[in-house]
Amino acid sequence: MKDTHEHKRAFTLIELVVVIVVVAILAACLVPALARTRPQAQRIACANNLKQVGLAFRTWAAARGGLPPMMVSAAQGGAAESVGVRTLSATQNNSRGVSKMFLCLSNELTTPSFLFCPAEYESWQRQAATTFAGTVASGTNGVPYTNDLNVSYFIGVDAQEAYPRMLMTGDHNLGSGNPPTVPYLSAPSVGSAFVSLGTNFPAGNVSVGWMDTMHAKQGNVGMADASVEWFSRSNLQNALKNSGDRGRAAGVFAAGAGCSPAGVNRIQLP
Repeated sequence: MKDTHEHKRAFTLIELVVVIVVVAILAACLVPALARTRPQAQRIACANNLKQVGLAFRTWAAARGGLPPMMVSAAQGGAAESVGVRTLSATQNNSRGVSKMFLCLSNELTTPSFLFCPAEYESWQRQAATTFAGTVASGTNGVPYTNDLNVSYFIGVDAQEAYPRMLMTGDHNLGSGNPPTVPYLSAPSVGSAFVSLGTNFPAGNVSVGWMDTMHAKQGNVGMADASVEWFSRSNLQNALKNSGDRGRAAGVFAAGAGCSPAGVNRIQLP
């Protein structure tokens, strides 16, 4: 009598080894490709953040004679009193700095997630807030917005729509050197939060640039006209030269090493 049962053949050891080798080769090919795409995705997400922030600044200023929060007093809904002041407090009301300036835009932004770069390198010190509220309900996983450590971006404190090429916001990991190895400000408060980037840079290129910590020695900058640009070190310096900033009293905004004059292109770091 003929056996009609179908006999299923199992993998031989050699076939199994071949499959494993093929999978390993494919993984080896794909992992580097994925690793290369992640920084690009982070850079694009960061640029989108700054675009939303730039539009929020313009919308806010449109109702206030074109002036941004840095030029409007707290009594009028702005945060001018936080220019040149940085206080890290566990309570929102007692904090001062760029977080206070960005807080003025809460109605326009709706979420503080736009203020945190996906490539943030000080994540052990800085944390993205989930709400603009200064507190969250006990037992929830929300993160309140309390101070500058909920922010990844600097603010150009004198930027306004009348000077569209001035720097309004941008990645905070700036420093001096060739290349920079130490940022102007390390979280929570090592260094200076108040820097004049100037318009003049000496030969040797020892002045302002981005560290290799967030976007590979390059960075995103939101301009005063709400556009966002991707700058290398040299492009950033050219942008500063052509910002149109006439300068103001330097005050606490000392010129960064290799940058002059003081009082021009003042940025406040978080």
